[in-house]
Amino acid sequence: MQVVCDVLSKKNYEKETELAFNLYLFYLVSFFLHIPSRINFLGAIRLDFLLVGLIVFLIMSSASYKGSKLDLSSRYLISIFLYSIFCIPFVKWPGSVISNGLIEFIKGAIFYFFTVNLILSEKRLKILLVVFVSCNLIRVFEPLFLHLTEGYMGSRTYLGSGDFAGRLSGAPSDTINSNGLAFVIATIFPFLHYVLSPINKKSFLVYIAVVPVLLYVMSLTLSRSGMLALGIIAFGIFFKSKRKALLIILGVVGISIMWMSFSGTQKDRYLSIVSDDTRSSASAEGRIDSFFKDLGVAMNRPIFGHGLGTSREANFHAYGRDQPSHVLWTETWQEIGVIGLILFLLYLKSMISNFREAGRIVRANLKESDFLFRCLQAMQVWLLMNILFSFASYGLKSYEWYFFGGLSVVVYKLANKITADKDGSEHGGIKKVVEKYPLARRIRGQ
Repeated sequence: MQVVCDVLSKKNYEKETELAFNLYLFYLVSFFLHIPSRINFLGAIRLDFLLVGLIVFLIMSSASYKGSKLDLSSRYLISIFLYSIFCIPFVKWPGSVISNGLIEFIKGAIFYFFTVNLILSEKRLKILLVVFVSCNLIRVFEPLFLHLTEGYMGSRTYLGSGDFAGRLSGAPSDTINSNGLAFVIATIFPFLHYVLSPINKKSFLVYIAVVPVLLYVMSLTLSRSGMLALGIIAFGIFFKSKRKALLIILGVVGISIMWMSFSGTQKDRYLSIVSDDTRSSASAEGRIDSFFKDLGVAMNRPIFGHGLGTSREANFHAYGRDQPSHVLWTETWQEIGVIGLILFLLYLKSMISNFREAGRIVRANLKESDFLFRCLQAMQVWLLMNILFSFASYGLKSYEWYFFGGLSVVVYKLANKITADKDGSEHGGIKKVVEKYPLARRIRGQ
């Protein structure tokens, strides 16, 4: 009986949130493609701010939302936000927290709130991922097009002896540097492999055509952490695959072709990952030295931190490095202290638990060709990759941890719905139960 009531209530909530869901998709397009910066009028009216406000209002005004309960991940996320506010009197730069840190955190965390409350069905999840992957593919193709037509690079790196090398970064209207562009490629790769390519022959051909382009763009970024991320993705795909011999052959051939096509600068850059005898080794060693310096900065205020959003200020005042920590864990410790770091780790633990439990249910009830099964495969590989990437990038206030945290809750709920549907069919199906129980009929008529 409870199962039937929950299903009917969810259908009503889907109807109530249809407009909010469509606006969320529009917000994703605007956010990833930076529409307000491309169209001056939309920037002047603060389009993204208006969209967020309207979506929040539509969600919170719906009847079904008012009776909903917070899941564990939501509680940890709210705890991080409240703790950051609580620490304001004890941090070094409270003004920066209020004017910048809290706002940037909300901009990232809003992805969790929207995803959890608006992605209520497998159909909506499919649409969301199509929009997400499509927008990020555009973010990759746009700078590539500018590079091929105008020689655009967007960034450069120091090689030593007064020499610099160009690095492809995001398009002029985008905000990502070369490592950020590499992260975008690494993020969409698992979804292209698991979600897009198995749909049909046409989608598989699109996948085959897109992969070399993504690898080429990755090589232009000169991102060592990006290449390592691709290596982790390849390992995850290899580990989960039943065609390991074929993947080994393809991998050897692909790596050989890429290596032969690399320029001397590219080879030197990537060899510095494993060798100290390269021109780029100094920058690799510098990244390791920066980690220990950032850790020392965190230890200056180990309990409450310097304040949410102040990693850049803390590093500059400590040792003249005008950058936030390039390791997620030291960035978090610098900003919200060891207690905040523990809360963030608990949030990540709940995300991992959601994916793991959803995977257990899906493996027991679905085939490998089913969308939710493939979707979970992609998200698990992404999670593995992003944990590695966290040691080479900041991200406490970035969208990705919160967007995928929301997706972990969504897939967990959809997996549980599989069990609920099976229970409903064992009791004669929803329709028969509705006919049997007057209360269910009243709910259905609402």
